[in-house]
Amino acid sequence: MAHRSYLYVVDEIPGEAATSARVRGLSEWKGDVPLVHLILITGSPRLVPSTSWNAPTVAILGDFDQGVANLERLFAQLPANEETQRQIAEARGILSDPSRRGRYLLLEVAEIHQLGVSDDQNPHPEMREEAERLLYTSEDEVDSLLTYALTQSAENLAELTGSGSWARNLYYAPVALHPPPAPAATQYWQPSPPPAARPQAPAVVSYPSVRPASGQVPWGLGLLALFPIPFLSAMFAGALMIILGRTKARSTRIGEQNRANAASWGLTYLLLTIILGTAHFLMLFHLDDEYGETFFPIGIPLTVWLVLSVLHIVFCIVGLSKAGQGTVFTAPAVPFFGPRGE
Repeated sequence: MAHRSYLYVVDEIPGEAATSARVRGLSEWKGDVPLVHLILITGSPRLVPSTSWNAPTVAILGDFDQGVANLERLFAQLPANEETQRQIAEARGILSDPSRRGRYLLLEVAEIHQLGVSDDQNPHPEMREEAERLLYTSEDEVDSLLTYALTQSAENLAELTGSGSWARNLYYAPVALHPPPAPAATQYWQPSPPPAARPQAPAVVSYPSVRPASGQVPWGLGLLALFPIPFLSAMFAGALMIILGRTKARSTRIGEQNRANAASWGLTYLLLTIILGTAHFLMLFHLDDEYGETFFPIGIPLTVWLVLSVLHIVFCIVGLSKAGQGTVFTAPAVPFFGPRGE
């Protein structure tokens, strides 16, 4: 299996009665669902039967013109440098070509989502749930998607413009859902041709599946700061967040963003813990004679650190929850790290 995201053009809605659903290739992307596919499919998206895999596998159908219009909203906000404009012109040329236009865009993501299932014997509920997460149905959701796209680094430009992914002949070309019967060429009996073989739903027992990193692990490890060893447990938790957040691992775009955000907050928390802890002990030794009977001002760094640690626990819980829901959480940290490039 190639593990690609496939974008097709169709003029009929797959699965409706008496349709032939002629499928034309438009774009494919290996290893993940690129942002350009997600944005193009934002035209009143819905789940429909897959044209590539047997039921109950689903695909995502969206209005062609509306999806292109949303992509143009992104293009209008991208940098005006020569390379960016070249890639935008390439995309516009493809999407405005009358021979490549249609009523709908069809996104087949089964090969990508199959990689992340945990139940190899019954992958379809999880795969359907993952597909539902890609349905950006409201204006606010589309705006959020476009805003997220604009945060991508220059090395991910092709993921926004589709450069290098446009193709008529994709790695896999599905058969029509309901091909019309061929007219009889003669009155004599002829054996019927065998039906077009359709691939089975993604086989899930041929190799082990690995769930892409969502960013939950580094946020979850931040909760180790709850161990009752002041300063040391906090520094240990922050260090683990950095290590797990920056360790190379297969992840989704949102997962990689969450891992980078967790690592940035972990380093921020670690540095502040070291600074405040050092300040507390310096004041303790140098001001003990004068302020030995009172908590302040010796306790000021300790108080600030306790407040910071409460915020740290809250951020870790929220980050853990958001990452589990497939959304990005950004703590108010110094942005030491960014998402790793493709």
